Amino acid sequence: MHNRRTVLKGGLGLFAYGLAGNAFGATSSAYSPSQRLTDLPLKASRPLSPTSFDPKPRIIDGFRVRSWFEGDSFNDGLNIPFHSAENDFPGGQPPEPTETIDVAIVGGGLSGLTTAHLLREYNPVVFELHPKFGGNAQGGVLEGAEYTLGSAYVITPDAGGVLDGIYRDLGLDQVVRTDNSTSPVAINGKINPDIWSGMGVPAEDIPAYEAYRALVTRMAGVDYPDVPFAEPWMRELDLRSFKDHIEEEMGLPVPPALAAAIQAYCYSSFSGGWEELSAAAGWNFLAAEEYGRWVFPGGNAWIANALWERLMTLDQADKAHAPHLRAGSRVVDVRVLPDKMTQVTWRNPDGSFKSLLARRVVMACPKHVCRQILHEMETLDQIKFSAAQLQTRSYVLANVVVDRPIPLDFYDIFLLGKDPSNFPMNAGQASTFWKYTDVVNGSYAPTPHRGSLPSSPSILSMFWPLPYDTARFDLILNDPIGTFGASIAPQLRETLSLIGLTDESVLEVRFARWGHAVPLSRVGFIASGAPEELLRPFQESVYFVHQDNWALPAVENSMLDAVNVAQIIAAELG
Repeated sequence: MHNRRTVLKGGLGLFAYGLAGNAFGATSSAYSPSQRLTDLPLKASRPLSPTSFDPKPRIIDGFRVRSWFEGDSFNDGLNIPFHSAENDFPGGQPPEPTETIDVAIVGGGLSGLTTAHLLREYNPVVFELHPKFGGNAQGGVLEGAEYTLGSAYVITPDAGGVLDGIYRDLGLDQVVRTDNSTSPVAINGKINPDIWSGMGVPAEDIPAYEAYRALVTRMAGVDYPDVPFAEPWMRELDLRSFKDHIEEEMGLPVPPALAAAIQAYCYSSFSGGWEELSAAAGWNFLAAEEYGRWVFPGGNAWIANALWERLMTLDQADKAHAPHLRAGSRVVDVRVLPDKMTQVTWRNPDGSFKSLLARRVVMACPKHVCRQILHEMETLDQIKFSAAQLQTRSYVLANVVVDRPIPLDFYDIFLLGKDPSNFPMNAGQASTFWKYTDVVNGSYAPTPHRGSLPSSPSILSMFWPLPYDTARFDLILNDPIGTFGASIAPQLRETLSLIGLTDESVLEVRFARWGHAVPLSRVGFIASGAPEELLRPFQESVYFVHQDNWALPAVENSMLDAVNVAQIIAAELG
């Protein structure tokens, strides 16, 4: 049993993390936040790595804009990985394996890094197709200022729980800043600090806000839908849309500003609207926010970086298979052999192919990639192959670098525009909306060394979901930087004014793009039984750890699935 709330409140039936530490290898000393990232060895694959301003930025509507994307970015035109077959081997067969290991992990995001950390006793090899590890929890350090390229926070863990143990072992509690606020909203240039409770709304709307607040309180308590959604009422809840459930349970019309605020939250968290999201998935996220958020410097890139730091030491423990963290290595074929050893074949940056044998393989990559690279998956396991055909959504993040501290102390503000009744309420409207939904203070959790450094820039992170199915084409066709740059400028000026900044304070705008980043938590996905099929091992040797196992874009689910799989593999390998 695991979920985003009960785990954090102590109701989990998993083994304690102290046992996990004994089972999966001795616990090493925590990463010291007093160390400046720039003082550590510079490795190109570091998730939270130093970067610099673009020496030749584009000037778009008066703003300096980095000339290309960060994040899920490929500089070879439209050659996006796994949109076509990549295992066209010379001679028709993968090369002969040149090494044998215990565990291979395909995917170097938080799912894969956490699994490797828990199985570090077995000296795992982790493959990552990007130059940097971290997945959508990558980040950067720009003149001392950390920033995220996507994943931004985690739900506050319960003291003594499994996640709390992992976070503290990594030293995350030493740098965290806790946000217990309800995110304010901005309407027509004014910030309402607590609209969710009915503050500052028309008198005739107050009963509706009170009904909504009572519903949230109930769903965060006894009616919270737990992953793995085992109880029948949870699966019934999954068969309804989030919108329908809220409207029915409130028993009152939802005021336009409240509907827009809920929709903005759904877009920002799921890249999907409340009218298409499962009620079970929606409440699994929104109600969990009631327990607060842990925010780290550079967002969740700090977590990925801490894991990366630990795993880099594997090269000293097992020099024969170094490097254990293999960035820029695109796995293209995974096949289970008759003796149950699994052959993993990857393509190096120079185009050459190499193979190894592993006793166990963990697929910590999206399911559309699994469908492409698991050898004969469709023939050998039709049910799993079909379940792995998930609907995914895209988003963009704009990091706005400013030359001074953020004057307003906040974490996240939802931006509802001048008139909330004009906020998009379906995918058709969203496809022409083209605005970011919220602004996050990317400097909310400064590192302890920040005060000892010369003046560093500050970061505003604008989350720009693209909640419609054709959005990924907008990320690659024509001139996407020019299009997004021109689109962001008017709204950016409004946002800067809202929080007390000016155009002149902006040093650079840096876009990060993600094409298949968010599995859509659509109505009926959980009730269909697909998660159970996705979690089931393939041919007894290949396991699956990823946020899309549950179609829930949550760090907690990724990491807790890693705990479960690591426990199973450790028991099997002995």
